[in-house]
Amino acid sequence: MYVTALRNTHALEKQAAQMIQRQIERYEHYPELTQALRLHRSETDQQVARLADLLHGHGEDRSLLKDVVTQTVGNVAALVHSVTGDEVLKNLYTDYSVETYEIAAYTSLIALAEEAGQARDVETLRQSLEEEERMAEAVFAQIVPVTKGYVAREARGEKADR
Repeated sequence: MYVTALRNTHALEKQAAQMIQRQIERYEHYPELTQALRLHRSETDQQVARLADLLHGHGEDRSLLKDVVTQTVGNVAALVHSVTGDEVLKNLYTDYSVETYEIAAYTSLIALAEEAGQARDVETLRQSLEEEERMAEAVFAQIVPVTKGYVAREARGEKADR
């Protein structure tokens, strides 16, 4: 169960990295959000590497098929949001949802590691959990300013979703 959860979380983080990158490429008017996304993209890349190392340490490799499927889902979600008029708001809601999902995933992984007698993995997983908790707070803190900025740009007739 633990190794399966590691594989699933590895695929999830790869999907998250792609979603974050798509957003970074598109936002011009939301520098604080973009800065938080850039920082978390770096953290996410490190999380992917840490999870791959843990998998390797347990004699496993990540599931390439699962990676492809979850990355495709992430790309489709980004594409769908990019054609809507309020892309930045929908992405913000999605980002917060993904962060809370990842918090739950890492919390569960820590419990699974402990149950599986893999105490040496717990510190690595806690590091990722703390990064996800910080990002969830950062995204939540952006909801009001981004929403107000979006409304102001729309009121001025500007392209507000970038």
